[in-house]
Amino acid sequence: MTRLPLTVAALLTPLWLSACGEAPKEVAPPRTVLLAEVIAAPGAVSQVTAEVRQAQRARLSFDVAGRIARIAVQPGDAFTQGQVLAELDPEPIRLRLVQARADASAARAEVLDRTEQLRQQSALFDDGAASQTALSMARAAVQAARGKADAADAAVALASRDLKHAVLVAPFAGRVVSRMEEPMNDIAAGQVLMTIDGQGQFEVVASLPIEARESAQVGSEATITVADGTALPVRLTQLSDHVGKGATLEAIFRTDGAPAALAAGQLVPLRLSGGSTQRQLAIPLTAVLPGATAGTDSVFVFDGTHGKVARKAVSLAGCAGERVLVRSGLALGDRVVSAGTAFLIDGQQVREFEGASQLETR
Repeated sequence: MTRLPLTVAALLTPLWLSACGEAPKEVAPPRTVLLAEVIAAPGAVSQVTAEVRQAQRARLSFDVAGRIARIAVQPGDAFTQGQVLAELDPEPIRLRLVQARADASAARAEVLDRTEQLRQQSALFDDGAASQTALSMARAAVQAARGKADAADAAVALASRDLKHAVLVAPFAGRVVSRMEEPMNDIAAGQVLMTIDGQGQFEVVASLPIEARESAQVGSEATITVADGTALPVRLTQLSDHVGKGATLEAIFRTDGAPAALAAGQLVPLRLSGGSTQRQLAIPLTAVLPGATAGTDSVFVFDGTHGKVARKAVSLAGCAGERVLVRSGLALGDRVVSAGTAFLIDGQQVREFEGASQLETR
């Protein structure tokens, strides 16, 4: 029997002992996830929050600067079309009109004077007593005087207009929503004095997801639900082509008349019946991982063969209750992770939550 030298044995002994005492590494169990099956969404509708407003509304202001002499209405007051709502102090405008008329009169007198001088210079030139330069200067003076007279007449017209617009008249019948200024305050031209609403038809304004452009056409119908649960029909009248923040399009719907259950400023759920939905699928809202930018949402799809999840990009097309409509990226029958997505990575091993208790019974 071959014996190892004592030196070699002494060196190998610690290695043998450490190898014998090394514990096996523990492998983390697969993470448990809740799965949901991708289902078809026939007849699905998109629901968004919309705002009710009056179809007729205005932000009223004076076309001329001045001091507010009188405001005839308060917020909430009703008024008729053509009713005087507010007035500026007319005295400064009247004085400007008087001055403008005086300037216009002087300008017309100057035109007559320059015209007479031109006639005299023309006669002298014909007799050879005046030069061509003097005649040209006389003609230029007449043109300048006529221009000054035209400007003076325009100043008179503007002053007359300012005096007329120193009175703020209601463009339609309605109610005062808010008032921004008080009497005796100075106000600039174009500065909003009050906002008003009409008393006729309502509009419902909503921001629709860009995917709704195909199904939401002018003339299509939708439904809004008021506080008492009543569903009211509305019709799409305008759809913006401009894509706003959040990849949305502004849509304006009109009601049939002015339902008593509605009031301007209300927020109501709007359900849009969406054209063809046969190719749309539905998944739980909790399954979606929102992307950093619009159109970059994704989900985790479960691979039952290998027990792993794969992250896949999806194109969404609105909501249907507590589910999200999927336009592309998934297939009918796929299973997606509907809970625990925040703790997963692409390709991770998982196991399906069976719903049974893992507690031991005694």
